[in-house]
Amino acid sequence: MKKILPCLMVFAAITAHAQTDSIAASLPPTYPYLTPISTVEELNADVMSLKFSKADANAKKLITAAKRKKQSTAEYDKVVARCRKGENGLRGVDRVIIVDSVVVDKKDFLKAYPIAADMGSLKLSEKGDIVQYQTQLNGMVLYPVHATDSTDLQIMRYYLENDRLTEGETIEGLGIEGDINYPFLMPDGQTFYFAAQCDEGYGNYDLYVTRYDSDSKQFYQAENMGFPYNSYANDYMLVIDEAANLGWFASDRYQPHGKVCIYTFIPNESRQTIDYESTDLSELQNLASLQSISAIPLTDEQKQAKAQAKKRLSTVNSQLSTVNSHKDFEFVLNDQRICYTLDDFKTPEAKQLCSEWVQKTKNYTALNNQLQEMRETAPTNRQPILNLEARIKELQSEMHHIEKEIRKAELVK
Repeated sequence: MKKILPCLMVFAAITAHAQTDSIAASLPPTYPYLTPISTVEELNADVMSLKFSKADANAKKLITAAKRKKQSTAEYDKVVARCRKGENGLRGVDRVIIVDSVVVDKKDFLKAYPIAADMGSLKLSEKGDIVQYQTQLNGMVLYPVHATDSTDLQIMRYYLENDRLTEGETIEGLGIEGDINYPFLMPDGQTFYFAAQCDEGYGNYDLYVTRYDSDSKQFYQAENMGFPYNSYANDYMLVIDEAANLGWFASDRYQPHGKVCIYTFIPNESRQTIDYESTDLSELQNLASLQSISAIPLTDEQKQAKAQAKKRLSTVNSQLSTVNSHKDFEFVLNDQRICYTLDDFKTPEAKQLCSEWVQKTKNYTALNNQLQEMRETAPTNRQPILNLEARIKELQSEMHHIEKEIRKAELVK
């Protein structure tokens, strides 16, 4: 009996093996699973997440495969170049304390900037793609317009003289070729922030900073602000409130179409570069990308600075809300009095005149926007542009006359 059992076991094994072979023969052939090399879309997704080593390695595999098949490697070469630039960027990440972030509609994004009157004013074009900035410094107005020999946007500098804009002049020395938009000049008249879409950047709008050289009468070569201010999405409209020690910038990273995130941060007096060698790579990527702000580690000192900044932000928002709730317009009577509503005037005549002035001001704004659109879309159609310029000058004269009459009616006894 002991000799029979092993024979039965061998027979059962042979039978099972034969059945398995029979089943396998009826099925389609299988192959070892291999992780496919990434597509261009997957490569770009890794670049967006700042996973440069992974994207670079996969791109180079695709380049090798494409060369073997005698296919174009142009798209993969671009990814490799982005990775090289991105790796350099990771070695210079600025440690920034993000105080708050809020997602808003892109068409209304400037409403999320609590800008005090002494910081100037920002105005978005009707199309929502150009920002005009008027400083409190000598009545300077910075306005992006299309260059005469290019479709790229260039920032022009104007001045208000007797409530009229002087002829614009191009800001020199920025050293950027491409679309330049979203200007902001610090109250010192020296430090200039703007956004540009150009070959030197990461691909879309990037934030740049430069300073004015009083000797050469032009700005220095602008510098890309790097991570985390910039990403592979659109990053723009950086504003700093020195009095509140707060800054803001907009980005559409991680946002659906039509939305933008406004980040509030504490400005650094000088760049505080994170140590690339001693920082964990995943932590560095998060610090550079702002993908998870809550996961960014803070020291006790940084936590305290953030808490204090939140209080300052609350105060700034509260003050601005109070001013705006009682402000229909701004009419300067003299150095001691500014009127924000019709009820601020004491005489009926001044109220009536101011009502006319408000309407003409709205017409003036609308005509200026129309003129700007004409200059951008049909710059060679000179006669309609000249006619509109003439009407704007006429309207300026009318507004200036009404302003004098308002002051006469309200101040002269």
